[in-house]
Amino acid sequence: MHLFELSPNCSLTPGTATLFYLSILAVTLVVAGAFAVAGFWPVLLFAGLELLGLAAALHASLRRGRNREFIRIDERDVVVNRCAGRRRAEYRFARPWARVQLQAAPASNWPSRLLIGPVGRAVEVGAFLTESERRRLNTRLAQLLPPAPGALRRIVET
Repeated sequence: MHLFELSPNCSLTPGTATLFYLSILAVTLVVAGAFAVAGFWPVLLFAGLELLGLAAALHASLRRGRNREFIRIDERDVVVNRCAGRRRAEYRFARPWARVQLQAAPASNWPSRLLIGPVGRAVEVGAFLTESERRRLNTRLAQLLPPAPGALRRIVET
């Protein structure tokens, strides 16, 4: 049995996020307070909005950092478990029919897509990985799963 655990590269912990937010909050309130004392009170409103936006972004980043994908390949099945917060999804495929395919991006600066599963029912895995990580995972999964019929034909023809 082979098990792959995929997670986004997120080094921000709740503790460091809180420390970062409090430091930005202190600096922003000191600067905005000085402007408010000088008579530019609307600065406080915009500083508050900016701090709310930063808090929302940090919260979203921390939530995204907890996302996980598990790919389990055993003798019978290929199982993809996706955990995003409280949402969980499981995709199960018969191993002989499961294929792995790295789809090229439609534009040069877009990421490629790594698909796993039978043709027509494949699911994307590793969307949060970097391009090089996605290619390495594709290589490793291709070693474990049978090649797609088109790929086998290309190997035979060459």
